Amino acid sequence: MEKTFFFENINILMGPNTKAYKDSLLIIDGKIEAFGDEAKKRALKKNIESSKSGNKLVAPLLVDIHSFLKDPLTGSNDNLEILKSRAKKSGFGAIAFLPNSDNWRDKPEKIPFQNNNSFDLNIYFWGSFSLGDEGINLSPHDELLKSGSIGLCTRNFFDSPIIFKGLSLDTVNSSPIIFSLTKKNSVQKGIVNKDLKSLQSGFYVIDNNNELSEVKNILELKNLFQSKNIIIKNISDSNSLKEIEKQKIPISTTISWWSLIADTNNLELDDLGWKVDPPLGSQENREFLIKGLEKDLIQAIAVNSIGFNDENTFIPINDRSVGISSFELVLPLLWKEFIIKRDWPISKLWNYLSFNSSNLLNINQEKLSLGSKRWLIFDPDTKWVNSQKNLGYDSPSNFPKKNELIKGKVIEVGLDF
Repeated sequence: MEKTFFFENINILMGPNTKAYKDSLLIIDGKIEAFGDEAKKRALKKNIESSKSGNKLVAPLLVDIHSFLKDPLTGSNDNLEILKSRAKKSGFGAIAFLPNSDNWRDKPEKIPFQNNNSFDLNIYFWGSFSLGDEGINLSPHDELLKSGSIGLCTRNFFDSPIIFKGLSLDTVNSSPIIFSLTKKNSVQKGIVNKDLKSLQSGFYVIDNNNELSEVKNILELKNLFQSKNIIIKNISDSNSLKEIEKQKIPISTTISWWSLIADTNNLELDDLGWKVDPPLGSQENREFLIKGLEKDLIQAIAVNSIGFNDENTFIPINDRSVGISSFELVLPLLWKEFIIKRDWPISKLWNYLSFNSSNLLNINQEKLSLGSKRWLIFDPDTKWVNSQKNLGYDSPSNFPKKNELIKGKVIEVGLDF
């Protein structure tokens, strides 16, 4: 029988509003069969030997609130088939893709149909708030949402009446609206935010980061449209969090997982993780972002993945497009940063990587239940090399920490891949 395990005294996180605890667990053919004493009885009856529990954790699947997939069907950099396999192996149960595409997802016919179910990774698509994300004409909101869009995504056109017009419509009363802090087709030459370390690195630096002014504008919108489910995407500047805390306007925010791991002080110069959106900042800035997470000024951690092939990855950094793709590293590196280094409870990390993301997307929260395949087993002690060979040669090439030894790995999942 494939994916059949019996564990005694293994760490278990059942779902939201629970704490991790140790107990017995029986999984047969990928489905959760029993917990506790019942698991022991059934394992004995079926003659299933106990597997080594160690420090392993059985937990609900992770949820990525926003990533990129420009061409789901035939993409040469990344496509839905390859990405789903990678994400499932990494413990993800749901991903919501932003509308960014050569064929911008601003009309219902541009939203790929997905037959989501409880036995597979569920795929969702954000629709565009305006046609082409140009801020001139509204997209057909009602039709987009009825066609399956999980919500709407937009840049901040604060100097245009289009945002006010769209937010005034009843069609977006409950659906999430996510605001990007990045300008479309930005010609910004800078790669990282300006500080002493980034200047020493020799990279182009960003002299003027406009994130704070964008955040102020979005907070004004939220204050005017208090009932709307507005989300700020990819907070990366400590000053933005200070502004949110000061204004005390209830608003949801997300952060890229890489902004919590990397800064201008802790990356090797040849790491592919230097050129990302949002851009990296100082060590002090990263620490403030983590404090913002701990104070619940940030609600969800996003993977923010965008995949590139060899041709688009191995070119000079100043010419390369921004972004990294590494579902495989998300849980191991965040576990090291928060569970090991900062002694967080496991449930707290899952709030930001799964449960809160589901809430913001208005989808069911992940949880462990009898008969379900929606589980992962994470082993914080497994060591592996983060190489193209181990990830698969059909996987994107633009992943950080290339060829480094990583501790911690999702070793099993219930979903088939």
